[in-house]
Amino acid sequence: MPKDYKPPTDAADTFARYKAHYEGERALKPEMLEFADRELKAGATVGQLAAWTGLTPEVFRRRARTLGVARKRPPTVGKLAATHPESNEDNAK
Repeated sequence: MPKDYKPPTDAADTFARYKAHYEGERALKPEMLEFADRELKAGATVGQLAAWTGLTPEVFRRRARTLGVARKRPPTVGKLAATHPESNEDNAK
């Protein structure tokens, strides 16, 4: 790529908008996470926070575990999930 390359105006505008949003997200994220921690302690669910922020529920699950916030429901997957004797697939056969 030549060193004097300049993108077309529409591409340059999109790149500039993206950079502004990206830098804004990085600046706002610590404050948002402080509020999320407060709301987790106040009873908000990880699903609600995920819907409000656009982040995945796992971000807030991890924060809740770190904060020692009690789970709203038992885990459904992983080592801590209760084992079910029969799955829906077994019942369908």
